[in-house]
Amino acid sequence: MLSILTKWYPIVLVTSVLAFGCCLAGRASARTFGGYDCTDDCVSHAAGYLWAEKREIDSIDDCRKNRSEAFYEGCLTYFDDPERGADFDDDGKTIVVPKPTSY
Repeated sequence: MLSILTKWYPIVLVTSVLAFGCCLAGRASARTFGGYDCTDDCVSHAAGYLWAEKREIDSIDDCRKNRSEAFYEGCLTYFDDPERGADFDDDGKTIVVPKPTSY
């Protein structure tokens, strides 16, 4: 019985560590803003939201599709929820957006 445990223990240990590590890496990078996946710490989403907020858009057609997808999604988030704000992602983590001179 001991020889079976000795034989399989390293394989089980390595497999467990790799599986756990993969789960943590995926969880750490899975930030969302308004339900949309972020790829850049949600900065572009927040910028799109702030752009829409500044202009008080009242139609999805006002969101600029010629910007990045994340910027566009941020604008859509403002349209869906103008009281949400752009300071935090969906999990409540702070988003640091540099103050632009213009969008």
